[in-house]
Amino acid sequence: MQFAILGAGSLGLLWAGRLARAGHRVRLLMHTPEALQRWQARDSALVLEQDGQQQIFRIPAQLNSVADPFDCLIVATKAHAVAEALAPVYRRLAPGGSVVMLQNGLGSQQYATQLCAPSQVLYASVTDGAWMPRPGHVVWAGTGITRIGDPSAGPCPAWLEELPVSVVDWRWETDMESVLWQKLAINCAINPYTVLHDCANGEVAERAGTDLDTLVAELQSLLIAQGFRGQATELPALVSTVIQRTALNSSSMRQDVQAGRRTEIDYILGYACRAAARHGLETPTLRTLHRRLETHLAMLGLPTN
Repeated sequence: MQFAILGAGSLGLLWAGRLARAGHRVRLLMHTPEALQRWQARDSALVLEQDGQQQIFRIPAQLNSVADPFDCLIVATKAHAVAEALAPVYRRLAPGGSVVMLQNGLGSQQYATQLCAPSQVLYASVTDGAWMPRPGHVVWAGTGITRIGDPSAGPCPAWLEELPVSVVDWRWETDMESVLWQKLAINCAINPYTVLHDCANGEVAERAGTDLDTLVAELQSLLIAQGFRGQATELPALVSTVIQRTALNSSSMRQDVQAGRRTEIDYILGYACRAAARHGLETPTLRTLHRRLETHLAMLGLPTN
């Protein structure tokens, strides 16, 4: 079984390190010759740190454009980079292989499903915490669960069934779309405020004030319109729980802004606003929050989509 990983950020390297530690064959696919040279200049070394203990793995890398065939492609790029990253490599997937999408928000997964057909494209929701103190060094800061499923109602692939939960703590979901919609709603309720107020997750309720309850109610109406009434009912408690449990965490959107990187606003707030418009829903708090965030990003010189 040959795994290939697109995206050498914290999540991509976390997957690479865990798979390598379990003895699987894995390699990284790099977008540019410069990125490949930088990786090879560090002796292709990946440092995986957990609970203060470090392990070093030599992970081979190739350019996307010349990648050898592989059996499973883990796509760990940002949502807005998926189209460009997949274009050179998806045809190198072996017959019967799988693509695993790890992106926040919605939109990039559906694009991959269309592009990679008839290959099986799996959608995943990840709660592991990981960050990179330096290039090639990933800290597994919090163990989480990877919920994964096939939106086309395909079966759980054999390679995943054989992957021990000690490597990746995974759960097969038969309704992965509802999982991702609920996660989208949670991200809409938390991430924008962390950027607008430059705060950790735990400060969101105080900073957002009564707008948070109004926003959550609008997001509930959106989930119901999408057919996910159960997820809508759970949303207020889940938003509160996530804020409390990740109180000291910095959202991925805030980390992107602090690093001067393009955010996934269009795949989170933008996607939710477009879906609400298609359903004819009145979501003034959601729309206003989207506009405020766009303005804030523009003032920082960052893309607004």
